[in-house]
Amino acid sequence: MTEHIKQFVPSRVCLQCDGCCRFKSADSPWRPKLGPEESAGLAHKITGQDWLDDDGHVRALRSCGENLCRFFNPGDHTCQIYDNRPFECALYPFVLSRSPEGVDVYVHLSCPYVQDTQGSAVLEEYIGYLKGYFQTTAVLDFLGRNAALVHDYSTFFSELQHLFTIKGLRL
Repeated sequence: MTEHIKQFVPSRVCLQCDGCCRFKSADSPWRPKLGPEESAGLAHKITGQDWLDDDGHVRALRSCGENLCRFFNPGDHTCQIYDNRPFECALYPFVLSRSPEGVDVYVHLSCPYVQDTQGSAVLEEYIGYLKGYFQTTAVLDFLGRNAALVHDYSTFFSELQHLFTIKGLRL
């Protein structure tokens, strides 16, 4: 599913950033969460069974005083599973959150590229792209089968900007 998401943040920006894939705590809710289809698809590519916790989040590893995604290479800021990265990783800095109306799409304001592009045509064009993306049958069906990928980010609303509600998706 992730190969179909057009990347928003240019790779050159991601590879220079010190934000993503690092967490304040080992049990941070910002760690990537995998749906059942994703975890089954990655299970045969990853050795060991301790890479996911019981609720489907990728376990963080403690390294150099930081809690890092276990697939993150801190030396060069790359991802060991980039070609098979989870849906949430491909979607970020955009996140899906439950709401009384259904599923809302937000952008994480902590992302430096989001800060640089706020109010720009680049960001507005991508939001338009996402609106169309989240109306495709394949994506709606994928999210319906992987409802765990939609979180409750209400405690983080000060860090998020609401963009739109996905129509036709109730979980």
